[in-house]
Amino acid sequence: MTAWLLERRTILAAALFSRLLVLGAAAADHWLHWPHHVSHTPHGASTAHTLSILSDWDGLWYRIVAERGYLLIPGRQSDPAFFPLFPIILRGFHALGLSYFVTGLLLANGAFVVGLLVFFELGKRLVSEEIARASTLLAAFFPMSFVFSMTYPESLVFAALALALLFALRRQWTASAVAAAAAAMGRPEALFFALPLGALALASSRHMERGARGRAIGAALAPVVSVATFPLYLGWSLHNMFAWSWAQHSWGRSFQLTGVVRAFTALAGVGHNPWLLRDVGLCVFYLVLIGVAHRIGVPLPWLVAGAAIVILPLASGTFMSEGRFGLLALPAYWGLGALARRRAVLQPVLIVSALLLVAGTMTIPLANP
Repeated sequence: MTAWLLERRTILAAALFSRLLVLGAAAADHWLHWPHHVSHTPHGASTAHTLSILSDWDGLWYRIVAERGYLLIPGRQSDPAFFPLFPIILRGFHALGLSYFVTGLLLANGAFVVGLLVFFELGKRLVSEEIARASTLLAAFFPMSFVFSMTYPESLVFAALALALLFALRRQWTASAVAAAAAAMGRPEALFFALPLGALALASSRHMERGARGRAIGAALAPVVSVATFPLYLGWSLHNMFAWSWAQHSWGRSFQLTGVVRAFTALAGVGHNPWLLRDVGLCVFYLVLIGVAHRIGVPLPWLVAGAAIVILPLASGTFMSEGRFGLLALPAYWGLGALARRRAVLQPVLIVSALLLVAGTMTIPLANP
């Protein structure tokens, strides 16, 4: 293991240093009480800890689920809108004596470091090692990657998706199914990666025995089945299989066929919410990068899965949080790596990205990422 890590020391160093930048910027926010005119507790989170802003916004809701379970309050924002993987793990570690806050930070940052190492291995099997390395470094310092250090499930889902796809490429179907199911239990959009898993299973099925073929199909279906179990659980615990949809509606997200039209119509009010411009810009940026990934030979099912992760949230009628949702569109990083793979380009891009990452972290109190 030591030799393996030494061979990947550049990736490991970037992963650790990028997280230190985020933690340092969060601490600076606390020490400077910046921004002065904005409360650091928009949802009532504690400011007692130096890194409190990393547990704010949706992080508070995940903690509520871990502490109390799900409760649907019709017509009001409530916690069935949040998938259960992260709260389950928070509660498990809390039972061992760790606080929810410490567990959340350790889990988020640790999972992202592991996820980057796995993502590098995955990239080497799809694109050149040069592009895979550049993509991983850029993912570590991507300006919105401060989300991977917050008490959100994104880092867990990122790592689980990379593992599921890597295991599938290695024909380790049972491990792939477990990782894919875990990813979808963290964020529902992970189910779109059933497409590349299904394509890999289909491509390998001709040379498999019946048992192996069944495990491959199981890996492809695992994220879909995993997502489907959540409304079943809500139906059992809250007696309402539609609790997730009802809660989403109260959060201002109503998935309809006209949602994309409403999302573009809402841009007329962008002057009242300048943060919307950030998410619109990142949405377009992700899609352009996925287009670049197509040009370097990333398979179509992978591209469709990445694009779906970016586009489908628009059906809820808003561009808000597109910057966060797109972080799980894995092919976008390979597109970015292809554009910046040359050393003369990569180094300045990494420097600018690192600066934007610090700036993005320090703006957490201003807007829900």
